[in-house]
Amino acid sequence: MKMHVVVQGFPGRSVNGSLSWSSVAYIETGKHKILFDTGGPSKRSSLKKRLADIAVDPESITMLVFSHFHDDHIRNYDYFPNAEILFHAVEEDWARELPISDFAFPEAYYPIIHKTGRVSLVSRDEEIAPGVNAMLVPGHTPGSMALILRDPAMPVTALTGDAVKNMAELATGAVSHSKNAAISAASIRKVRDAADVVLPGHDRLLKVEKDRIVALTEARDGVIVPPDVMEPGKEVLLDLVVPITAMPITPCTAN
Repeated sequence: MKMHVVVQGFPGRSVNGSLSWSSVAYIETGKHKILFDTGGPSKRSSLKKRLADIAVDPESITMLVFSHFHDDHIRNYDYFPNAEILFHAVEEDWARELPISDFAFPEAYYPIIHKTGRVSLVSRDEEIAPGVNAMLVPGHTPGSMALILRDPAMPVTALTGDAVKNMAELATGAVSHSKNAAISAASIRKVRDAADVVLPGHDRLLKVEKDRIVALTEARDGVIVPPDVMEPGKEVLLDLVVPITAMPITPCTAN
């Protein structure tokens, strides 16, 4: 099995709201080429380049797995015309309750994605490809779904979407933007018990140790200011960096 972080999520938000910089991961196992989430509009122009950097053709992707049906995780589905589209049956039931009172739910995309004829629903915790196991992790949305990757050549790895958004949520079980905080805490405990490494929806790769969570990488992004706005004739990069950090694990209880 191979797993690459195609887009690393960023653990922050602007003073005016969400940045929507979410994680995207590529998994190759057997004959399957899987993309876990497809990112939001802010990564649309760079997603194909990031895939090209690891020699993956979007048309070769056989399966898209949506962690949940929020705009910053499903927006670029149309880059992958040959892929089966998987999400959880519980998420489907929630999405059918249109209109959804959730600012991040892209109501226009739901019927369009169904009309592709490529949607398949996951109804239980099960293996969807060799070594790739779907796991219901509700809370952030009713049908949020993680993937647990098991292969002898790598640590057990959880791709969580926004069931776990960042290091603090993984360490404490206390979440923001959840439909049910207590259910989210139980889902985070489930992830922590299952995995050695976690890729959250909006953070670095994280290692689960006995009593702490450790970041394995920095998180980097940036904002480009056009020429002449700050310096004459020069583009200016405002670099955003979250360094390698760690924090202790505390009991997963809801506030």
